[in-house]
Amino acid sequence: MAQGISNFWGPVTSTDWCEKNYAYSSYTAEFFNTISNVPSIIFALIGLISALGQRFEKRFTVLHISNIVLAIGSMLYHATLQHM
Repeated sequence: MAQGISNFWGPVTSTDWCEKNYAYSSYTAEFFNTISNVPSIIFALIGLISALGQRFEKRFTVLHISNIVLAIGSMLYHATLQHM
């Protein structure tokens, strides 16, 4: 992002990866890293629906839910680049 232009989330407080920050939107720090998690969420939702529909063991449901949570967390991280 060009100097002097502010972004929605404030200054970057985490590791700066190889993608330019806020190049496409002032709301998303690393746009392509953020949207690359969407297929993970979609496939995990498909797996979750399949596991529930076929009455698999509970561990498969937990697996897919944890993958969804992981992908959402990764999206939030790459969108904000904020470290708590």
